[in-house]
Amino acid sequence: MIFPLKGNARVKEAVEQFISAHRMPHAIIIEGDPGTGRHTLAKYIAKAAVCEGENRPCGSCRSCHLADIGTHPDIEWVAPAEKKKNISVDQIRELRTTAYHSPHTSETRAFIIEQAETMNAHAQNSILKVLEEPPGKVIFILLTVAAERLLDTVVSRCTVLSLFPPATGEAVKELCDRGYSRDEALAALGSESGNVGKALELLGGKNSGTGAELARDYFAAITKGELLNAMLLTAALESNRPEVDKFTVALKELLHGKIKDSMAYPQTAREYIAMLDAVNGFEALLATNINLGLYFTALTSKLTAVRNKK
Repeated sequence: MIFPLKGNARVKEAVEQFISAHRMPHAIIIEGDPGTGRHTLAKYIAKAAVCEGENRPCGSCRSCHLADIGTHPDIEWVAPAEKKKNISVDQIRELRTTAYHSPHTSETRAFIIEQAETMNAHAQNSILKVLEEPPGKVIFILLTVAAERLLDTVVSRCTVLSLFPPATGEAVKELCDRGYSRDEALAALGSESGNVGKALELLGGKNSGTGAELARDYFAAITKGELLNAMLLTAALESNRPEVDKFTVALKELLHGKIKDSMAYPQTAREYIAMLDAVNGFEALLATNINLGLYFTALTSKLTAVRNKK
């Protein structure tokens, strides 16, 4: 698979080297401002850790597929509990216990700790114990805005990958590839100090704006069986291919969230996974000259069929 981040040549070289050598560090800190690609890189490394192919991550094996849709049993995320500001020591103790269990299906188990800087001293000292004597076949990935916000003893036991915004030319190309004009890209990047993720948010990209709102309304119409309403919602996009791309990304992200939230209910989770597979299949058609009216008609029909298959 192609390395997922623009710029960051040193990080790219380091990551590709330890993946190809099959010598993945047992603990990695990914530091950088929001929007620089911390989550993207963490997912890429975790996918490589569980991949069943030869050139990891291959992107085509069952493990890579499960990693893509957020349901791989050997990739676990840790973040502050709902309505909490910090990762608690109890969460880390539970992580430590789980880390000593054998992986479910892959050779390696990956733990990704979001907002690692929110761990207090007790929680950091708790994870330090497992970093000092790491179990085999486990990788810990800590995401933070700055490694200096973690205890020196924790940082010293991790490989630190520092992310920065890419060069202007690369950043502009990234935004243009997503359907924005050069002028729009330059203006957004100028406002956000070259940060691609924040520029996308400013432009109404994948995490905000009408794309996400339309995807939510469209999904609601599908689940209610309101096919006509679903088609009316997408009618305005039929002459705007860049907006269709953003809508499709937003719909996929919505389904990722639904899958994660429904893991305690296997039948429901399977339904959402099937819907996501359908969207992934149709997304490839956007690279062709398919009529967008036909695209939405076929997509709506397929999602409805999946939804009605009990």
